Amino acid sequence: MWFLANDPRVPEPVRRRVGQWGLAKDEFTDNGNWPHQIYVREARRMLSDYVISEQDCRRVPAGGGWRVAADPVGMGSYNMDSHNTQRYVAADGHARNEGDVEVSPGGPYVVSYRAIRPKPGQCPNLLVPVCLSASHIAYGSIRMEPVFMILGQSAATAAVHALEEGRPVQEIDYAKLRARLERDGQVLVPPPRR
Repeated sequence: MWFLANDPRVPEPVRRRVGQWGLAKDEFTDNGNWPHQIYVREARRMLSDYVISEQDCRRVPAGGGWRVAADPVGMGSYNMDSHNTQRYVAADGHARNEGDVEVSPGGPYVVSYRAIRPKPGQCPNLLVPVCLSASHIAYGSIRMEPVFMILGQSAATAAVHALEEGRPVQEIDYAKLRARLERDGQVLVPPPRR
């Protein structure tokens, strides 16, 4: 809001109009009308040896078969969405949005354990269920709170296994982790594609 109302790079009519706006006077009255937490849709993400991509979300053919991670620790299913990157005036004089993506993955898909832990040899005691290793388009689907809760549970379970086994998170026994997640009610197998 400040940028739009004050920056000299913004056209004067826009600055004048936005300058009339303000914060809601009846919200967050104990904090100068500013929310206590900001909404960050997307931030930096870890780069691991498995990057969740559109191929994972859509389970599309990759290398002769469907791409489904062999080490799932949760699932997502929300649309892969990305907001507009810019507006432009088309040849017909109408404003158009560019860069909007709303693609359904077509059903649930799995999230790899490798995507929530660093590459082998890196940070042996870190698990990253939110800023996980994912492409921009895949993160548009994964970023939903239920998926973060699922991955948080899986990360906590993996951390306990790493402590019990005295190993880095990259070297825990995945079969043991999977068995515990399934005992705890974690769903790790998506329904078949139609």
